[in-house]
Amino acid sequence: MDEALRRIEEARNTRSTVLDLSGLGLRSLPPELFELTYLTRLYLGNNALTDLPAELAELSSLTTLNLSGIPFGMVPAAVADLENLTALDIRNCGILALPDSLRRLTKLHGLGAEGNGLVEIPEWISCLDRLSLVALGGNRLHSLPASLTGLTDLVHLGLGRNRFTEVPEAVFALRKLLILDLEDNYLTAVPDAVSNLTKLEELGLRGNQISCLPTAVADLSRLSTLTLSGNPLVSPPPEIAVGGTNSVIEFLKARRAGTEPMWASKVLVVGEGGVGKTSLVKALAGTEYDHNEPSTHGIRIEHLDLPHPTHPGVEMQLNAWDFGGQEIYHATHQFFLSNRSLFLLVWNSRHGWEQGRLRYWLDIIKARAPESPIILVVTHAEDRPVDFPLDDLKREYPQIVISTAVDNRTRQGIDALRDTITEQAAKLPLMGAEWPKTWLKAAGTLWDCEVNRVAPDDMWQMMSDAGVEDPVQQRYIAKALHELGDILYYSEDPELCDTVILQPEWVNGYISKVLDSPEVEASQGLLTRTHLRELWRGLDRGTSDHFLSMMDKYDLSYRVDGLPDDVSLVVERLSWNPPAYQDLWRGMAGKQEIRVLYRLNTMPPGIPTWFIARSHRFSISMHWRTGAVLKHGDHLALVRADAHRKTVELTVRGPSPAAFFSILDDGLNRTLDRFPGLEIRREVPCRCDGGCTELFNYDNLSKRLTKIPPKYTIECHRSGDDVDIRSLLLGLAPSSRDVTVMSLDQIDRRLIRIESKVDENAEYNQRMFMRLQHIAQTQQETRCPSVFALVQLKKRNFELHLYCEEPGAWHRLPEPEGVYAIKQPYEWVRKFGPHLQRLLKVLKYTAPLAGPVLGITVDQLSQQLKADCDLMKELVSRAPETFRTEAHAGDDIPSVRAEHDADFRALEAMLLELDEKRVWGGLSRTTTPEGLTLYLCSEHRRAY
Repeated sequence: MDEALRRIEEARNTRSTVLDLSGLGLRSLPPELFELTYLTRLYLGNNALTDLPAELAELSSLTTLNLSGIPFGMVPAAVADLENLTALDIRNCGILALPDSLRRLTKLHGLGAEGNGLVEIPEWISCLDRLSLVALGGNRLHSLPASLTGLTDLVHLGLGRNRFTEVPEAVFALRKLLILDLEDNYLTAVPDAVSNLTKLEELGLRGNQISCLPTAVADLSRLSTLTLSGNPLVSPPPEIAVGGTNSVIEFLKARRAGTEPMWASKVLVVGEGGVGKTSLVKALAGTEYDHNEPSTHGIRIEHLDLPHPTHPGVEMQLNAWDFGGQEIYHATHQFFLSNRSLFLLVWNSRHGWEQGRLRYWLDIIKARAPESPIILVVTHAEDRPVDFPLDDLKREYPQIVISTAVDNRTRQGIDALRDTITEQAAKLPLMGAEWPKTWLKAAGTLWDCEVNRVAPDDMWQMMSDAGVEDPVQQRYIAKALHELGDILYYSEDPELCDTVILQPEWVNGYISKVLDSPEVEASQGLLTRTHLRELWRGLDRGTSDHFLSMMDKYDLSYRVDGLPDDVSLVVERLSWNPPAYQDLWRGMAGKQEIRVLYRLNTMPPGIPTWFIARSHRFSISMHWRTGAVLKHGDHLALVRADAHRKTVELTVRGPSPAAFFSILDDGLNRTLDRFPGLEIRREVPCRCDGGCTELFNYDNLSKRLTKIPPKYTIECHRSGDDVDIRSLLLGLAPSSRDVTVMSLDQIDRRLIRIESKVDENAEYNQRMFMRLQHIAQTQQETRCPSVFALVQLKKRNFELHLYCEEPGAWHRLPEPEGVYAIKQPYEWVRKFGPHLQRLLKVLKYTAPLAGPVLGITVDQLSQQLKADCDLMKELVSRAPETFRTEAHAGDDIPSVRAEHDADFRALEAMLLELDEKRVWGGLSRTTTPEGLTLYLCSEHRRAY
């Protein structure tokens, strides 16, 4: 109450028209408040009020009233007496209905009622005909009144997180609508009437049940943001939808010229070596049985034509991918095991289901392709009964649709298996997906091409000859075919983008020669250029280098600098026995330590060897098949995998291990994320004393920090001591799979942890900041720099300076690069105040850089950083209330995203006003091996 009285008195003395009393724990409003009759904006959110007194009406000049987060349960009657209100915020107040008395607020422009329990909107809503923003997300609405059509000035309608099964018809009469949010509902379709919304700029459809988007969406000429993730899309195909709004629009335009269903998909045949997979595929294709069938090395692809079970005259084309079953090939399978495919898991009845490692393969399929159906196929079952726990396996793995027995030699059971494959293939999500006719013709030219590889320019010309001349659509087709595994084209990789592989199995055959090489195995994974020429005899140097780059891309190998004969290290051929690293590791025993145990439901192939390859820039040549010692500055890391216990342990020791641990933790999680269905439990060791063996679940610790209010301690069950959670989680940023279930406000609360860790080195602070900004931008589907300074040059002249975002080395770009004049600095503060505040906190504690950057000395950089911090801090402090109160003239609409604060769509839009060509002062958008996206200067980009 004292703080409230102080603010009221300050407003009285300054005759301020704006008063913020939010978050002060008020149970009642002080009478002194009602003497400020000149107030126009009043913020009371997040207090403990139970009602509002009638005296509130004395504030007759109020135009904005914010009551968000107050658990009223109903709208206080006093609100309806404020007839001059233009903006009312009653979000998260537990309100179940809008009272009739609110119809008196006829001057209302903005109504924020998100996060309540509303089940219907009253017909009288049309009385509020000046409304331009209505935010109704997070309620229980399933329909809207027809009278909504009377809100002819509505430009923003938020209906996300409700219970709509169809788009309310009244919406399509709102011709001025700019933003329509329908995310996280139960929509199965979007009507063609959406084309009536000719001014629409943003359409949110994420998290619904939409399989086909209408062509009418392409008529929305102003549409710049369309969110579709989380829908079971067939048309456009998911591979097109992930390309963003423009890719979807281009697809819809091409589809308008005519479509055909694409009756094609994949069947993936997996299992242990020697169980008869190749003979099975040949039997399905009608090829004669070969008693001396050689073992498959890598991958073989057979084409199967099957009649569609419900569409007479339609033939489905299945590419049967036959994978070599030997252990050494398992690490290469993951690049081709894709969702929306059919799996045949083959095992030999003579060897038994346990020797066939059914659970291992089922775990791998579940982890890599969790939505794909599985048919169990038992071979060599002609002379013995098939005995295995099918019912138990079905309960554990619901993807199993049936088990069937065959004999490849006599063809017994083959016809029945073909019928089962036909039935299941017809149900695959992409089977029969409609593609524009021109796209199918262009794809057909690549499918029918007899050469193994072409240059990208040749591929574009082939597509042009087929009728697809638009470069944008050409790239979409190439990307889709790459995602489907029909071609290999890494368009965004500078080392791989100059070649298109039209026959993926051709590449795999050459890579398999390296994996099979006894010489590579004998040299514990070392591959010389001389030996490579022998293995890849007949390949020209350019193709050979391309394949080697692909092995690096796949994390199967990496180049070793400083050794003769261009040596690479093939991680899948590392020795099983570790080198003598123990003395070196024990020498770091007295340093600070961060350790985490990753407990998995299965140990996928490539763990931890892919991670070792991904982290090779930290290598000190101490690595083996199940572990490695890595070095970064004064820090050592030890990673060890235990296939028997299904665990991976990562430990970092050094004077300040948080930054290095964060890099490796991101890299390991990114490696594990290749298996989207993999079950991962991160466990953090207790630190109550040196000998404690307690392990805390990471998810439980993280949830405690994101509670309101947060819980900062947890009890150790062994010692009974309270342990600080922030110290346990130091260095642990949310992984990609954590992020999918985190809201932006939860991400914000994770960011706040930076403030309490200013004693850690700048690299960790900056890396954590960039990690979470990257998460927020990903959720908002934006791409723009996040680190900049707003500085004042003269009395009314302001500039924005972009920074290189290399963690541990943030620095302003040398002028005049990345410098933009801005006319409304306080508009930036208003929209991005919390983002700027956190940016300042991280920037403020930037440690001296390790060396000069771009010709600027360390001292100059430090002085420049300090000056930018001081100037920006002064700008923010001079406008303490502008985070909510500064606005354009006539803009009295409450921001529906204020609680998320880091609205990167708005940030991207404002930055594009300064730099519409996205030059960004020469900063390059760079993705690190750990998946962190940074905007880097040319000097720091070279390090990656």
